[in-house]
Formats: sequence, C-alpha cells, structure tokens
Amino acid sequence: MIKTTVTGANEAIEAINKAINDFITDEFVTVGIHEEAGTHDETGINNAQLGAIQEFGTDNGRIPPRPWLVPGVNSGNEEYLKIITDAAEKQQPLSGALEQVGVVAASKVQIYMTELKTPPNAPSTIKKKGSSNPLIDTGELRSSVTYKVTNTKPTEGL
Repeated sequence: MIKTTVTGANEAIEAINKAINDFITDEFVTVGIHEEAGTHDETGINNAQLGAIQEFGTDNGRIPPRPWLVPGVNSGNEEYLKIITDAAEKQQPLSGALEQVGVVAASKVQIYMTELKTPPNAPSTIKKKGSSNPLIDTGELRSSVTYKVTNTKPTEGL
C-alpha cells in the first residue's frame, strides 16, 4: 500500500476562487433599441416602440410579428462564448469582454434585420416604400440598434 499526501490543495482552491471572483462583474450588457434612440419621424412613435411593433406585431393583425431582436442576438451565441472564454483564458476583466459582446450583438441584430424577408410586406407597403424588406425603410430603425454596458440590472425589455 502506498500512502500519498497532497500539499497545496487549499492554496490551489483559493487561487481558483480568487481568479473566478476577479472575473465576475456586476455589469450587464443590453442590446436593442434603447429609449433614447429617438422618434420615428413618420409615425410620431419612438424607435423602441416601432421595434416592439415589428417584433410582436399589432393586436389588430395589420402588422404581423417579425421577430428580429431575439433571433438576431441569438445568431451570435457562439461568438459571445468565444469572446468570454478568451477573456477568461487571458485573465482579462469581464467588463472588456462585455463591451466586445455588445459590439458583436448589435451588429448581428442589424445584419439579421437586413436579411429578414418573412413575413413579407403587403404589396401596398412595397409600393409605398419602394422596397420589399419588411424591417428596412429609411434604415433609421436598424441604425438605432445599439448596446450598453451598465451596472444597473435591466427591468424592461426582452
């Protein structure tokens, strides 16, 4: 029978816990159309409201749901994981990784909005705006998609 003794286990556990705690942050990244994004001039509603109408549709069914935010954000999941994994491996602060995630996520949403084709616009809408892209008219809505890194936990949104 061989007897072994492990030394330094407690120090290793403490070092691991310290590394984890150093990486943890109280910051959040939000992606979408934030309240201060401005008003959509043609309708008098703000861009966040217009984005919600496009995401969920209208109660009367005149505008069908065209989910763009959740699928747009989700289209970057692998990239977000890589950004956070790389930061952890390099022992970089999570706050910097969240900035990178925000940039990528906002870009992914804008690309998704540009590529979305269904449900299509009504023929009368296509004629009025001269385009068949359901979420792009002037580009104002798409350009209002941004990100924020904040210490305040979001209380609204998706």
